[in-house]
Amino acid sequence: MVFVMWAIRLKGETYDITNEYERVPTMFTIKLHHGGNFTKLPNTKYVKGEVRYIDLVDIDEFSVYELDAMMLELGYSVPRVIYYHFRIPHEDLDFGLRYLGNDNDVLNLAQW
Repeated sequence: MVFVMWAIRLKGETYDITNEYERVPTMFTIKLHHGGNFTKLPNTKYVKGEVRYIDLVDIDEFSVYELDAMMLELGYSVPRVIYYHFRIPHEDLDFGLRYLGNDNDVLNLAQW
């Protein structure tokens, strides 16, 4: 049995979880853009989508399968092909966008 600790915030909800993250440094929040698409280079943008926050994600337990579960929770159906990416902090989408499709990609994410 797998225990899932992460939680999707309600739309518009603000939540300060700083104390939780200070106690457990492997925890983080995902700012998840979904339902939209990327524009072309240069000056890539993500348009026509929604933003949701997923709190209390543990990087030690995180995987692409967890992302699939999060998408199910948001109402997406399976088997739908979803391509995941993450942005390196403080980089724009032209140069900072990275694939997130396997365990090696998750390890790459973890360094940021």
